[in-house]
Amino acid sequence: MKKKIPSVIKTKYCILGKLLIIILLVFVSCKKNKSKTDDNPMVHTETIQSVKMISAGGGLGFSSSTLIDKDSIHYRRTVAANEAENLIYSRKVKAEDWKKLVATIDQKLFGAVKEGKSVQPVDGIDTKIIVTTSAGDISKMNAYDDPAWKSIRDIIDHYNELYR
Repeated sequence: MKKKIPSVIKTKYCILGKLLIIILLVFVSCKKNKSKTDDNPMVHTETIQSVKMISAGGGLGFSSSTLIDKDSIHYRRTVAANEAENLIYSRKVKAEDWKKLVATIDQKLFGAVKEGKSVQPVDGIDTKIIVTTSAGDISKMNAYDDPAWKSIRDIIDHYNELYR
């Protein structure tokens, strides 16, 4: 003779089974979505709002600052030993030049750059690059041997000459 399972217990097992299936589907879909974002490097990057390069030091009391955003470039150079070499300008930046600068910057690589030591104690010039994103600043100083840092410095130097 078969025992009958009460309908309340049947209903509980049915609900638990369906709940378990839903939970498994959620976990599987979350894992799939996570792997899609890991494959896409653009998902982890923030919007670049500006790039700044600051240099200071040397025996002549040199300092310079370049700030570039999507609209303009602002440059200031001061040489304490010779005021005739001081220079200040602001110019409108071409949209394609801003896009080229932003395309040059790999935020992950730049964030991983190892900073160099200060060279000011031996009359050298320290240079710091600051990338301001929608999530905050990434700044690195004196990473002269790092290609990610150097490429940003080179394009900023190029724009300083171009827009002067």
